[in-house]
Amino acid sequence: MKKYGNELIFISQIYGNGLNVYPCSSYRNEIRDKQIFQINSLSLSNMTFIASGFNSYVVRLKNKQ
Repeated sequence: MKKYGNELIFISQIYGNGLNVYPCSSYRNEIRDKQIFQINSLSLSNMTFIASGFNSYVVRLKNKQ
Protein backbone atom coordinates (compact mmCIF):
# COMPACT_ATOMS: atom_id res chain seq x y z
CA MET A 1 0.00 0.00 0.00
CA LYS A 2 1.25 3.53 -0.71
CA LYS A 3 0.39 6.65 1.28
CA TYR A 4 1.41 10.30 1.31
CA GLY A 5 3.25 11.54 4.39
CA ASN A 6 0.35 13.78 5.38
CA GLU A 7 -1.80 10.63 5.85
CA LEU A 8 0.60 9.24 8.47
CA ILE A 9 1.52 9.88 12.10
CA PHE A 10 5.31 9.59 12.42
CA ILE A 11 6.39 7.88 15.65
CA SER A 12 10.11 7.32 15.11
CA GLN A 13 12.77 7.14 12.43
CA ILE A 14 14.76 3.95 11.85
CA TYR A 15 18.56 4.23 11.76
CA GLY A 16 20.14 3.42 8.38
CA ASN A 17 21.64 0.19 9.73
CA GLY A 18 18.24 -0.90 11.14
CA LEU A 19 19.58 -1.53 14.64
CA ASN A 20 17.79 1.28 16.48
CA VAL A 21 15.17 4.03 16.22
CA TYR A 22 15.05 7.63 17.38
CA PRO A 23 12.19 10.14 17.77
CA CYS A 24 11.12 12.06 14.68
CA SER A 25 11.88 15.74 14.61
CA SER A 26 9.13 18.10 13.51
CA TYR A 27 11.29 20.44 11.41
CA ARG A 28 11.05 18.21 8.32
CA ASN A 29 7.26 17.71 8.36
CA GLU A 30 6.65 19.80 5.23
CA ILE A 31 9.06 17.59 3.26
CA ARG A 32 7.59 14.31 4.57
CA ASP A 33 4.00 15.45 3.97
CA LYS A 34 4.53 15.56 0.19
CA GLN A 35 6.49 12.30 -0.06
CA ILE A 36 4.92 8.95 -1.05
CA PHE A 37 5.79 6.03 1.24
CA GLN A 38 5.47 2.27 0.80
CA ILE A 39 3.62 0.98 3.88
CA ASN A 40 4.24 -2.48 5.40
CA SER A 41 2.70 -3.93 8.55
CA LEU A 42 4.80 -3.97 11.72
CA SER A 43 2.23 -4.78 14.44
CA LEU A 44 -1.48 -5.24 13.85
CA SER A 45 -2.27 -5.22 17.57
CA ASN A 46 -0.61 -1.80 17.95
CA MET A 47 -1.65 -0.67 14.45
CA THR A 48 1.90 0.37 13.58
CA PHE A 49 3.54 0.18 10.17
CA ILE A 50 6.91 0.73 8.55
CA ALA A 51 6.89 3.54 5.98
CA SER A 52 9.75 3.28 3.50
CA GLY A 53 10.88 6.05 1.21
CA PHE A 54 14.20 7.88 1.25
CA ASN A 55 14.26 7.08 5.00
CA SER A 56 12.26 4.50 6.98
CA TYR A 57 9.86 5.36 9.79
CA VAL A 58 7.58 3.66 12.29
CA VAL A 59 4.13 5.19 11.69
CA ARG A 60 0.42 4.95 12.38
CA LEU A 61 -2.30 5.76 9.88
CA LYS A 62 -4.35 8.91 10.50
CA ASN A 63 -8.05 8.26 11.03
CA LYS A 64 -10.21 9.83 8.34
CA GLN A 65 -13.31 11.32 9.87
